[in-house]
Amino acid sequence: MFSLVTACMNREPHLRASLQQWIKLPGITEFVIVDWSNREPLNDLLAVDPRVRIVRVEGEPRWVLSYAYNVGLDRATQPLILKCDADCQPTPAALEYTPDPGHFFAGYWQSGAACGKPSVNGQCLFSKAQFNAVNGYSEYIRTYGRDDEDFYDRLIAAGFARREIPPALFSFVEHSNAARVSNQFALKPHAALEDLVQCNTTYNEIRNYCIGKLLPWGPGCRRAEFSPMEAGDRWEVLRRNQAAELPVPPAVATAARLFALRYLTGQLLKISAANQQRLDEKSCLVLLAKHLKPTAP
Repeated sequence: MFSLVTACMNREPHLRASLQQWIKLPGITEFVIVDWSNREPLNDLLAVDPRVRIVRVEGEPRWVLSYAYNVGLDRATQPLILKCDADCQPTPAALEYTPDPGHFFAGYWQSGAACGKPSVNGQCLFSKAQFNAVNGYSEYIRTYGRDDEDFYDRLIAAGFARREIPPALFSFVEHSNAARVSNQFALKPHAALEDLVQCNTTYNEIRNYCIGKLLPWGPGCRRAEFSPMEAGDRWEVLRRNQAAELPVPPAVATAARLFALRYLTGQLLKISAANQQRLDEKSCLVLLAKHLKPTAP
């Protein structure tokens, strides 16, 4: 009944540990694993369980959740989907939260944060029809944060009610916020200010929130193009046409960056929302230079 869909870039230990738990779950017909240019291909996982399918995408320099999950979700063959991050291990009770034509289920970060599981926000159960109705994850969002909330917001706008999955039904392989963005940005020991900004999870979340509002994704948007390279019984290799990537208009990128810089500066320096609006990009960066520090991976 369910397709469990996940994607992974260079978090192979997380994925291998989680897969051992996933194969014990009831009601899973297939495990669609997107190998997003891992250093070593994951095809050996085909031997773990006959329900495993591997979709490897070659030549990707960094992790982009929206591309990776849209590829996997497109290939799901079952009517119901459990979207599960590689570090997430649901309990069997999670599969009792069955989507129907009127609603879907998702974790909620605030409930999860209260018990040390904010990542529950990215775990969700929905139907393939619901995924198709909103054209999946927004491919304008290409850095960490807000990709899941943007997806949920658009599902709600399309008429599907959001219901919460209790965080107690999920456990996670622990890792730091720095590790979350490590496959998008390589932070050096003596990082420049711009690198620190680009790696900041709050900055990315707010910037992506703006992009989602200013550049809404939907059925009329063209998804990334992938060309087949190789294929086997339960695996395939693809390559994305990077030259055909949809551009984020400069005006949208500029507005989203300034909004995120103002918000981050306000959070770190306790500046009111009204006073944040008086800051330009240069002023934000001057203030942030005194407060942003590298975090441990």
